Amino acid sequence: MSREVIRVEDLTYTYPQSDEPALKGVSLTVREGEIVTLMGHTGCGKSTLCLTLNGIIPHAIGGELEGRVVVDGLDVMEHDIAELASRVGMVFQDPETQLFCATVRSEVAFGPENLALPREEIAERVRWALEATRLSGYEDREPTRLSGGEKQQVALAAALAMRPKILVMDEPTSELDPVGTRRILSLIREMNERYGITFLIVEHKEEAVLMSDRVVLMKEGRVVCQGRPEEVFSDEEVVSESRVRPPEVAKLFYELKRRGVYSGRIPLTVEEAEEILREMLSGARGEAPPLREARRPETEPVVVVDRVTYRYRNGPVALRGVSLEVRDGEFVAIIGSNGAGKTTLVKHFNGLLKPTEGRVLVDGVDTRDVAVSELATRVGYVFQNPDHQFFCFTVEEEVAFGPRNLGLSEEEVRQRVDEALKIVGLDAMRERHPMTLSRGQRQRLAVASVLAMHPRVIVLDEPTTGQDEVAIHQIMTLVDRLRRAGKTIVMVTHDMSLVAEYAERTVVMRRGEVLMDGPTREVFSRPELLAESNIEPPPMARLASRLADLGIPGGIMTVREMADAVERMVAG
Repeated sequence: MSREVIRVEDLTYTYPQSDEPALKGVSLTVREGEIVTLMGHTGCGKSTLCLTLNGIIPHAIGGELEGRVVVDGLDVMEHDIAELASRVGMVFQDPETQLFCATVRSEVAFGPENLALPREEIAERVRWALEATRLSGYEDREPTRLSGGEKQQVALAAALAMRPKILVMDEPTSELDPVGTRRILSLIREMNERYGITFLIVEHKEEAVLMSDRVVLMKEGRVVCQGRPEEVFSDEEVVSESRVRPPEVAKLFYELKRRGVYSGRIPLTVEEAEEILREMLSGARGEAPPLREARRPETEPVVVVDRVTYRYRNGPVALRGVSLEVRDGEFVAIIGSNGAGKTTLVKHFNGLLKPTEGRVLVDGVDTRDVAVSELATRVGYVFQNPDHQFFCFTVEEEVAFGPRNLGLSEEEVRQRVDEALKIVGLDAMRERHPMTLSRGQRQRLAVASVLAMHPRVIVLDEPTTGQDEVAIHQIMTLVDRLRRAGKTIVMVTHDMSLVAEYAERTVVMRRGEVLMDGPTREVFSRPELLAESNIEPPPMARLASRLADLGIPGGIMTVREMADAVERMVAG
């Protein structure tokens, strides 16, 4: 059995000026060569635990630490950050916080240079790290001009150049599209197999779960469960209490168990699910229920994009002759890989960007002829990072800011604030500072700020990035409620399961052009076209296509639809 390289013993830690410990009696061991994924709800202590492993806590941040943390034989309380950095590499969620040099080469060389290594060894380490992260040829590129996935690769290369035995990665794929996610996770697996590097990864995505040797669940500063992925996710109650998002296939079999249709082990992959369902459905005489068809509302277009081309100043062409309409009351998802033009497109809806060629009409008004402030009353925009929208000292002031700048009476402003805060469930927090809210609450506050402007259209740019299962459910329940109340919703997302669950229509973008535009069920039935935009249909759609020969409808997209079909067929 391999040796322990991380040992955390009864660790309790409290941040400076905090009364409540962030970690409460945490104990954990990681063995050499393992890939361990750390999961849990927002604020459960995952990132705090990571920061203890290279000494940033307590040496740089301070606070009160009880217990013991030993990394590769070194007690973190007895060794400084510089010494620990040669044993433990750290890659943060946002790679831009780690990148500050003019070229990729200088970025990767920075760490070894600060170890005062010989020039020849620094050059060899840089060459090796770039090759290991598939960045050979990028040496003279500017990090700021790389894609999100490439920036994350540079941050990983910079950590690797220190030749650590252990790499700690805090949500390394949260900002990435499916292609970038697969690239980073495949690099992790490759470096683990080729170089024996031990990985501790904080992640929400099921792809990370499936490649892990072990999964550790945390809740409110404590470790509540750990084991092989199939062991951990066999217990729906523990998974639910930890507020983590289980793999979609596991969700299906949780549901089948609740309905009394299944009682066996919980699979995690589409391939395992296919094997089990083939056995369950062999000889089944029932028929799957018909699928509900989403109908495009017979309403007037509220946004018209007419042959729009957009070129960034001194930069690339981001949109190429895009034309589409968004009708009043629709829920439209816009999907595609990083750099496909999704955010550029939706920023045209409220005038944040103006077309280089073509035109955008909102309620029949050309966006080039009106100010952004006027368009804000028609199209509300919720940014991917809600913190980019906050600048007031209380929740109430934040929501009041927009209506007040419309020149409304204080009575009207108060009514709008009360209405918006009640809708998003933040009425009791109106006196709180926005930055004291959780990430999910801040996302809802951003929605409230937009709602108070009474727009017809709400644009959400990656509203669930980095959120735990509870926050995702809260945000999407709110968004769906707004759509049912008559709002038009446009959502940019990489989460295909959310698209399948909520969006009636989906627009697929690739290299600044619209590749597909139609009912979501129809779009997900074209995997060969989706592949051109580096998109994979959601797990239930892939599973349905594998079981079509048994009578499972090929258009199934969601867990509920698949469970309904299996239950009806088994029951006969």
